[in-house]
Amino acid sequence: MNRWQQAFWLSKFELTHSKKSIFTLLFLLVPYSFFLTVSISSYLEEHFMLYDIFFLLTFGVAAIWAKPKEYQYQKISDNLWAQPFTVFLNQLPIPREIVVKSRFLIYFIYSVPFHLVVLIIMYSLAPELRQTLAPMEFIAFSLIWLSFGICYGSVYPASDSGDKVTNVKMVFYAVVLLGSFTLLLFAVPYLSSHGLVGLTILIASKWPIVTSVVSIFAACASVAFWMRYMKNHMNKLDYFQ
Repeated sequence: MNRWQQAFWLSKFELTHSKKSIFTLLFLLVPYSFFLTVSISSYLEEHFMLYDIFFLLTFGVAAIWAKPKEYQYQKISDNLWAQPFTVFLNQLPIPREIVVKSRFLIYFIYSVPFHLVVLIIMYSLAPELRQTLAPMEFIAFSLIWLSFGICYGSVYPASDSGDKVTNVKMVFYAVVLLGSFTLLLFAVPYLSSHGLVGLTILIASKWPIVTSVVSIFAACASVAFWMRYMKNHMNKLDYFQ
């Protein structure tokens, strides 16, 4: 626990300089929550793909968009891409475990409250959703998407450590990312006759306890994996080559 306390103390340096971005993120709650709330009834009837895309964007990348530019993943040198503040911290006599934990804490502080408030607003203001999901089932549904935000989003703090990125590697990552999202959006309706969000609603309503346990386990396993990856990667990467 002491390590996490030290990591939180370290993360406050960036968070103090990111107050404007946090307010921007709160401002983004309005359009995101409005669209997801007013569109849920027509989505449950028609399963239009735009809703699934918007949901994925909300829980996948929306929280990261608000970060200040100086704290975002960017080009440091010829082929090195990293988060500048993380590179700076690596030059100080700070245990890398604490640096790693601080990066993940910052991501969680940005994303989890944002995702949680969006879900609460949806359930509070959309009667169709309340009629479809009982409170316990909605908790399971929420855990699915909070887990998705953590599992997918853990890549962001892990990537802050940096990597040698070539044009070929950037194109490869882009193709894999866009390809996987496209496959997911088209495969789920084809195989299940439900949209992606609709399928998670169905799963949460049928197996709320199992869904909740699996979601929590997946989130914890993802964080543990990416934290270990980031620490090992920082030990291998030469920032000054």
